[in-house]
Amino acid sequence: MHMNYSKRRFDWFGFIIGLVSLYAGYLVIWYPLNSLSTVATIFGLYVILRGIYQLWFGSQMTKFLGVRSGWTIFASILDIIIGIIFIANLHVGVMTIIYMFAIWFFVDAVFQLITSRFYHFFGKKYYLLIVILAIINLVFAIVLLFNPVLAGGIIVFLLSFFFFATGVAEIIEAF
Repeated sequence: MHMNYSKRRFDWFGFIIGLVSLYAGYLVIWYPLNSLSTVATIFGLYVILRGIYQLWFGSQMTKFLGVRSGWTIFASILDIIIGIIFIANLHVGVMTIIYMFAIWFFVDAVFQLITSRFYHFFGKKYYLLIVILAIINLVFAIVLLFNPVLAGGIIVFLLSFFFFATGVAEIIEAF
């Protein structure tokens, strides 16, 4: 019995992306404030581009549908101003991202508690586990809200973990 194995070539591009990802993870760990500033800058650029797009979209609505939306223009200008603030004052951008992260955890924990009653159908132990985990998440979210340094550290950790995991996966896939 003869098995036909296809010889796959080494993926240099994936390998290089993996190395760059590992290096990015290293940079995030060793320069956490710069990493948070970079995230704030990228978010600021995104919001500015989104605002510009919304202005264009609003003009197209007026042009083709004859419909004017003052709210679209207002929201677009607000997006552009927020983006400029994020880039011009990185401290404000970093702190805003840190608090957004903490609020996201808080909202998610509250949602877990609200929806936990649906897990009662899977058994009392499962329901109690979900409730306990949701309460732990809620406490964690409150701690993050009142401790921005910890929240910033967690963001840096998650960002570095993402880069390291991506880098290792890319390098493995290259072979």
